[in-house]
Amino acid sequence: MTVPKRFGVLRFFGTLMKVIAWIILVLSVLLAIFAVIAGSSTAVTNILENALPEGAIAGAAGGITIGIFVLLYGFMNFLVFYVVGESLHLSLAMEENTRLTAALLLRMHQESQPEEPPAYGPSGSGFVNEPFE
Repeated sequence: MTVPKRFGVLRFFGTLMKVIAWIILVLSVLLAIFAVIAGSSTAVTNILENALPEGAIAGAAGGITIGIFVLLYGFMNFLVFYVVGESLHLSLAMEENTRLTAALLLRMHQESQPEEPPAYGPSGSGFVNEPFE
């Protein structure tokens, strides 16, 4: 026995959140790789050494550090968006399961009830339990 799917907009947003989560993860990995590559290039290193204050990390170590932080930040955002999407799907699955259980319990209850005799007799002469006149 199946129940009809309800709350299509919530299903859409749950799926959308999961897709956005994957996009964030891919973009953060690409951005982290770009930060590592850009940090190791000499042109960027010269610009950063002149622009950054004393003691700031520049060069390849700075690129790797920025890449790690971008990767961690992207992974945290991926987890948040993916968990929100999965929780929407979880809530919808619980609602469907509850509706299905209620329908099955109602059906079991109706099948366990004895059939009642008709209120009128076969000849239409009145109630079955009424004495004849």
